[in-house]
Amino acid sequence: VRIYTKPRGQPPDFSEPVVLTKGRYGCTVESACKQVHRSLIDDFKFAYVWGTSTKHDPQSCGLSHVLHDEDVIQIVKKTNQQQKADKNYQQRVQQHWDVTRERRRKNRLKT
Repeated sequence: VRIYTKPRGQPPDFSEPVVLTKGRYGCTVESACKQVHRSLIDDFKFAYVWGTSTKHDPQSCGLSHVLHDEDVIQIVKKTNQQQKADKNYQQRVQQHWDVTRERRRKNRLKT
């Protein structure tokens, strides 16, 4: 299944499709997010979908929506306020800084 991405305020990019297969993750909005970047699932709010898998163009859909061939998807992420309201926000921020601190420490040792 070929899925095309659409940035906000721009036309869809038909030159480079995201290819989804049932063998990898499936053909859902969640699998499309995983194919683009694994951190999109954490900040996912909803997705606009154009194509044969929807009743209206565009239609806002959740992670479990099944996509059809040549659908166009626009992923909408949470705002900063909505991200901060999440239960695991502090844990994710701390994990990010721990990883960054560790990388900096390792880079200092190499030189």
